[in-house]
Amino acid sequence: MRKLILSAAACAAMVGVALAQIEASSSTYFLDVDPARYAGPAGQRLTLRVGDQPRHVTIGTQDEICVQLQRVDGKGEVINARIRALGPRPQAADVRVVAPDIAPGTYRSTPWGLLLRALPGKPDAQGLGETVGTDNAPVCAI
Repeated sequence: MRKLILSAAACAAMVGVALAQIEASSSTYFLDVDPARYAGPAGQRLTLRVGDQPRHVTIGTQDEICVQLQRVDGKGEVINARIRALGPRPQAADVRVVAPDIAPGTYRSTPWGLLLRALPGKPDAQGLGETVGTDNAPVCAI
């Protein structure tokens, strides 16, 4: 009985490692963007591919951003969101959104308080509801 339980635990651990590797190598992520304002517009979920060109996206009626996901050189498991607020006030930052020390679904903050979280692009991922694809969004400069 012990051998059976230990074998099952070992199999589960190997499956968990394999799934983690698949998520780390995934190139499509949902990026939840929340302007973090009280009584402000709801956040928005974007579909982004790692390494794609920066895209211009309007969030609610007050915020416009230019956003891109990039892997960190030499650390393939770390992904930064390169983001520039175009409005209401221009600002830019790189925010680590995926890394071994960041739990999936954890919101990270820009210096001006915009909240971001990245989730691997899975059809069953929970979050904000409707997803906005960025493939047709205008290219911008960060």
